[in-house]
Amino acid sequence: MAQVSSAPFGIRIVPNNQPAGVPAWVPPPGYFADVPMKNMPQDVTPALYRSVSDAMDNPFIVWGGSAILRDYSSLGAQVYYSGGHEATTSLPNVQFSLICDFSTLTWSVANVPTTANIATTFVEGYAPDNTPYTPHTYLGLQELPRAWGGGVRGSLLSFFWAGSPYENRINVLDVAQLNYGYSRFVTRQPQNADPTRIRFTAGDTSRGTYPITVMDDVRQGWWAATNGTAHYTLFVSRTGEITQHPALGGNLANGALVLCKRLNLLIALDGGYSSGPYAGSAYRRMYIRNLVTGASTTISTAGTVPSLTDGYDGGGANFHRLDSLGLQWVDELGCIVGLDQTVSPPVVVRLTPPAADPATAAWTWERVPLQHWPNDSGGQAQLQAARNNIWSKFRWVPSLHAFVYGTAKNRRPQVIKL
Repeated sequence: MAQVSSAPFGIRIVPNNQPAGVPAWVPPPGYFADVPMKNMPQDVTPALYRSVSDAMDNPFIVWGGSAILRDYSSLGAQVYYSGGHEATTSLPNVQFSLICDFSTLTWSVANVPTTANIATTFVEGYAPDNTPYTPHTYLGLQELPRAWGGGVRGSLLSFFWAGSPYENRINVLDVAQLNYGYSRFVTRQPQNADPTRIRFTAGDTSRGTYPITVMDDVRQGWWAATNGTAHYTLFVSRTGEITQHPALGGNLANGALVLCKRLNLLIALDGGYSSGPYAGSAYRRMYIRNLVTGASTTISTAGTVPSLTDGYDGGGANFHRLDSLGLQWVDELGCIVGLDQTVSPPVVVRLTPPAADPATAAWTWERVPLQHWPNDSGGQAQLQAARNNIWSKFRWVPSLHAFVYGTAKNRRPQVIKL
């Protein structure tokens, strides 16, 4: 951790000693701070939605997430996208991406239609102007880099329409386009009876799947899973070709998917009950696949499992929801990291591999001690919490060597350095 020095009038100055290219507003290891944005999300409300009082809440509170687009600018940007909770069907589905640019420290919007699309006008997920319905996005947002066919500033992939009657599809948002910029990512799943559909079981209806996704830079594509019964974990190539693999877990309960790049491991983490009539060991399980050999193992985790919340059985806080932590592996840190806001204030948690073989020995959960950076004068003194969970709003930003997440239209995001 960086050394602490004293300055006049009792002000503590903690130097950040960052790698070259990292901005001075990123704190040193062990600290968090505000990202010094020059405006707020509410300041960039599209004119089309100014009459919708909660329009700018959608990216933050309507069960959604974000992705980091490295091509957007020199430091990249975090793009939020979520919606699909209209108070009545006569209201417009609020359609836009919300962009936090780390280079200019400004918020902006993109992918705004020119006329409002009322929720009842969508057919199979598309409005009359061919723009897709903005859904709850959960863990279904990923980067499509320019080198893989994305836009000049990168593109955002939105997987499926969670909980909807719409057929599973992957939509593309070219965030360099203020208006429109939507297209469909054309896929083919040749191992399936109907290769035009995206399916997780042999006979499912391929509609309304809740997405769990992770990007794979090495294999140039994305892994996709879902909670509940599944026969397959899917690999979606940048070319659109989908390959079926035996499901990791196969019946996840509010689980998460993590790719450990340096270890060549794909991991599914299960949720579940720690007490009550449905209690078991599932909430400690890690399903691990070696992506080199194809071998799969199931192990248990040690330590205090995070994200303890109310279960579905009415038994109180007895259920671990690992899907809501924003879990991700970071090679630089050598562990899986997430944000647990079932405690107040929220805490950062990590799941660390053992010194022994990480595919066969227990990994350990622990909380990460953090402090508010004294140099962040006037910044938020505690980690902020999101309404309706974090999902993929908590993201590692490679250019910053830190995590960033935002939770509201009227407060700054926070940056966390481990």
